[in-house]
This record gives sequence, C-alpha cells and structure tokens, in this order.
Amino acid sequence: MIVELTLNLISSDRTVSHREARCLVECARKAILELFPGFENRYERSVEPHFMRVLQQRWPVEELRYTSPYETVN
Repeated sequence: MIVELTLNLISSDRTVSHREARCLVECARKAILELFPGFENRYERSVEPHFMRVLQQRWPVEELRYTSPYETVN
C-alpha cells in the first residue's frame, strides 16, 4: 500500500516537485524497511525500479538519484 500511494502521488499530483518526489520515495523506502527488516535486497530489485520509472517519466531531464538521508523538504 505504501508503494501504491507513493507512486500515485508522485505520478498524478502536478504540484509535487522532483525534489519532493525523491524525498517521498526515500520516506516510503524507510517505512517499508522498518515494517519488513531484511527486505532491502528485494526492495532494490522489485520496488525501486517502479519508483525510478515514474520519476523518469515525470521528470525526464532530472538526475535520477535518491535524496541524502539528511536532506529534508519543508
């Protein structure tokens, strides 16, 4: 559910910036890994590509990278 909500938000809400979307993806990753410890390899193989695809489709000229854990959006 976390993945679907995050994907829906970053793909359909036109007020979300690329930086905010990257932060949302990072927050979703953290939440998923807190709920499912040891899921990191599976997350990287099966979930992360979905996020990357949506980010690439929405912001094709932006650099596809995840935020620093220390970066925040106000």
